[in-house]
Amino acid sequence: MKISKALDTFFLYCVVIIILITAYFAEKVSSENRVDSTVEDEISLTGARLSDELYGSVRKTGEWRRFGSTSSQFEFVIKNLGSEAITNWRLYLEVPEDTTIDSSWNIELSKDSRNNLLLFIPQNANITIKPGDNLEFGAVVRSKKTIDPSVLHIIGYKAAGRNNIIKNLILFMILVWLVAFVGYLVTRFNLRNYRERQKNDVRIILQSMNTFISFIDAKDPYTRGHSRRVAMYAAEIAKRMELSEDEVQNIYYGGLLHDAGKISIPDAVLNKPGKLTDEERKTIQSHTVAGGKMLKQLSSIKGIREIALYHHERYDGKGYPEGLKGDKIPIYARIVGVADSYDAMSSNRVYRRHLNKDEIIEEIQQGSGTQFDPDIVKYMVDMINDGYVNVVKMETAENEDGTNDIHIHEEDLPGVYMGF
Repeated sequence: MKISKALDTFFLYCVVIIILITAYFAEKVSSENRVDSTVEDEISLTGARLSDELYGSVRKTGEWRRFGSTSSQFEFVIKNLGSEAITNWRLYLEVPEDTTIDSSWNIELSKDSRNNLLLFIPQNANITIKPGDNLEFGAVVRSKKTIDPSVLHIIGYKAAGRNNIIKNLILFMILVWLVAFVGYLVTRFNLRNYRERQKNDVRIILQSMNTFISFIDAKDPYTRGHSRRVAMYAAEIAKRMELSEDEVQNIYYGGLLHDAGKISIPDAVLNKPGKLTDEERKTIQSHTVAGGKMLKQLSSIKGIREIALYHHERYDGKGYPEGLKGDKIPIYARIVGVADSYDAMSSNRVYRRHLNKDEIIEEIQQGSGTQFDPDIVKYMVDMINDGYVNVVKMETAENEDGTNDIHIHEEDLPGVYMGF
């Protein structure tokens, strides 16, 4: 999905620059071929000014006779003294009837035999004579009579003034595109580096948390893997509730450390197989307050302290440690409370066997509105029915030697967002 969005953005930039470049050259061609009036004038080649806009001169640079005729080499210069460009022009020179063309340069030269005219046609490079520019070209012609050019006749068009506003606007837009594209590339590069650092930070956080909860698991072999499963259940509930990715991530972290306070509970009380005394029950219940104190300084992860402190509160206000009721219980704690209760029901404990699927669903639904938030219960029941909980159990199960064969990492499990 993210790769697709990146490609879509890149292609969009490519389409925009192609459109801008095409528009630039289209405007350039259009402006060069745009005319607003015709030009038809005489250009003196003897130094006289017959026109206020065009001035011409000619120089004979060579002459030789052969087979009774004379070949003459001429070099012409036409200067545009006006304020507008002359484009698509033609020059005509009157010559003797027997004149033939030997060669020409910087011009295409042909003869109109009916009118005894030499026709000078521009090449692509000099089709437009800009204001102040000189047009230089030459020809070698042969005739039995002397050729002495004195006047050129010109027909052409005055190029309309170029719409520099449009052209400059397109150039400005190309500049804006260039700045935006460079910014996009820099942002993509920085974002990729940031995501790599973020992934590394998350790995460090998870490794630290998993190391800590391994100490808790070591105190009670019956709850081994409990914290990881609760974290995954809670994160999936949050995802199905359409909470933000940051909230799902924070709930996952909170689920991992929700029982952090149990590290302070004596093993004899925590693993007692028989019925607890009132004093022992209070000792176990104190793990919520102890966990809240332990995680008080972990303020960078929003809600993690509240999860540890309030995940045993009840929706009807009969829970502990403060007897909070309904929406007064933080949403993160309500979610983890449901996930925690499900895992307790579905796991073997020192004092009882695990419940089956139907028994668990019945217990959870009976607790809806009293022990649990009814808006959260429906998501937990759906997870049981669609088999998500079985995926988590399978992937977090340990072998007899204490190792596990996890094929799916925590960040890869369906619905568990790690903020990437």
